[in-house]
Amino acid sequence: QKWDITTGIPDLTGKVAIGAKVYVGARNAQKAQDAIFEMRNGLSTIREGKLLPLAMDLGNLSEVQKVAQAFVGRETRLDILVNNAGLLARPLDKDVNGISVSFVTNHLAPFLFTTELLPLLKKTATSHPGVRIVTVSSTTHAIPPNGIQLDSIATFNQELGGINDFYSNISRYGLSKLANLLFTKELQKRLDVEGVQAVAIALHPGGVRTVGSINFVGPNNLSKLDESLNPVDGALTPLFAATNNIVWVEKEKYGGAYLMPFGVIEEPSENARNPELARQLWLTSEQVVKNVLAN
Repeated sequence: QKWDITTGIPDLTGKVAIGAKVYVGARNAQKAQDAIFEMRNGLSTIREGKLLPLAMDLGNLSEVQKVAQAFVGRETRLDILVNNAGLLARPLDKDVNGISVSFVTNHLAPFLFTTELLPLLKKTATSHPGVRIVTVSSTTHAIPPNGIQLDSIATFNQELGGINDFYSNISRYGLSKLANLLFTKELQKRLDVEGVQAVAIALHPGGVRTVGSINFVGPNNLSKLDESLNPVDGALTPLFAATNNIVWVEKEKYGGAYLMPFGVIEEPSENARNPELARQLWLTSEQVVKNVLAN
């Protein structure tokens, strides 16, 4: 492990593939292209064709499946998958299938996207060991009470206090972030059983001052973000998980782990350490997704 002793920030040079093809996810093609344009303007060394758009609405599971299947049909290799999109805390609203919009977007969509990409990830791991599947969680995963169940749509939709107040909204957001952690741990378990040379890892990027967090706290509460990271620093822990060689070298340590800034392993909540809850969530998610896609 190498660190910059002046900042405490991990060296990210270990597994960076110079010239790799990177797909930039966004809700629509225009947003993805805008992000690509901004990145190319900021770093002129990025070669033409190395940043590509990947547009999909995570609130639409049929679209998520379609995009994932098209990707598998188009590409022959996938070394790194980072599930980092999501919705911040919000009122308990439900989609056309009667499922919490935030739970669909924050958990079921990345669950479906990842499982659809697993054949390609496993294929890649056979010839290029060290495949990474990184999922962004949050410290709010610890808010839901110990002993909760995730065995039905009703438990995916649990109010945790109410349908639209600050604490309940944050708690339900935390529930979706707990699902991210449980998904990661169960995924690593399944990869290990199959002998797949891959690492699944979850993380909290830190409190980051983004447009979303600014809108969430509101113009009168911006002081709450005074200690927040800027977006560049907020990207460091996801980049560490996705690219640093130590994560693969010490796979037994990092596989299924929960990271805090900047790349520090931390023990998650009691719920997140419950293997039966992780298994329950996986099986329920499979069934719920199957039923939604069948409609």
